[in-house]
Amino acid sequence: MFRSLTVHPTDPEVVVLGTERNGFVRSDDGGQTWTRLRAGLRSDSGVYSEIWDIDISPSNPDIIMAATLDSPGPVLGTAPTVHAGIYRSEDGGQSWKQLNCGFQTTRATSVRFDPANPDVAVAGMEGGEASYTGPYGGYYNGGIYRTEDAGESWQYIRVGENDEQNGYLVMTVVPTSPPTFITFGKNFDDLTINIGFIRSIDSGKTWESFEDELRYKRISSFTVSPDGQTMCANEDGTYFGWISRDAGETWFRSAIVQVNGDIAISPIDSNLVIFGSQGEIRRPTNGLVNVSVVLTADVKFRKIVFAPSRPSTLYAEADGYLLYRSDDSGATWRFMANVRQDVLNVQP
Repeated sequence: MFRSLTVHPTDPEVVVLGTERNGFVRSDDGGQTWTRLRAGLRSDSGVYSEIWDIDISPSNPDIIMAATLDSPGPVLGTAPTVHAGIYRSEDGGQSWKQLNCGFQTTRATSVRFDPANPDVAVAGMEGGEASYTGPYGGYYNGGIYRTEDAGESWQYIRVGENDEQNGYLVMTVVPTSPPTFITFGKNFDDLTINIGFIRSIDSGKTWESFEDELRYKRISSFTVSPDGQTMCANEDGTYFGWISRDAGETWFRSAIVQVNGDIAISPIDSNLVIFGSQGEIRRPTNGLVNVSVVLTADVKFRKIVFAPSRPSTLYAEADGYLLYRSDDSGATWRFMANVRQDVLNVQP
């Protein structure tokens, strides 16, 4: 199963992919060739934590942070979970340092840099019961955490009632002025304690809830236009999408267009939305209406990313670490690599 993919902020040919148990891989030529990167990652007999999210600093692209996870569990000790948490690289992913000081769990699900300062970042941690047996069983709190010292220490930021029982699987930074951090808090077992959509305009110091209509729904992915006005969201198990044209204040539901996976809005056209469905990538050019199928494969598409510096270029990653690329804003796609076969099963 695939987890995470990000594209360099100024070079559309540089792609960093996180795997489920095999560390990172990086391509500097648009997905044609790859290098395996694991130095500094903690492992158990060569098995690494799942890499759920990756962010490259817009102000210093050599600096990368990654959110990794296992079962909820302690930061210290001998439990398997101590290998997970937040990692930081200052050499483009060649080497990594684990930075968990201040967390109550190592189950990190999202991380984003302040666009202007690579020492400031916000992380989402998912609370939950430990799923393994042993002396470390029990409930481990999640929440929103913030660092101002490059991840050496993290401070818990209270964002609402029951926030420690939520998970923050998706976080984005909208390039408004000032930048807007947005995430969605969800409890998988009890949707009635969802935090829902929250946002911050001070790099994560304070947060506010900004809608209630979707709060208690199983939102698994969302995307936001660069001006912050258009938002699209996927609710698990429904096969329609939710869309807002007023920064999330009000929402309307699309027809059943088979939304069933990641969803991404073009950085230059808020009507162009690319999303995954079962075995397909679909492309509407007027929000979530008049959808066309642009790629078919017998896989689940997990991540779709526009290249920030060249929005006509997109990457899509599917289970099995299959990478596809488009250079015409998602109208056509070509297969680039089977990363499991070509990299993970070849490079030591």
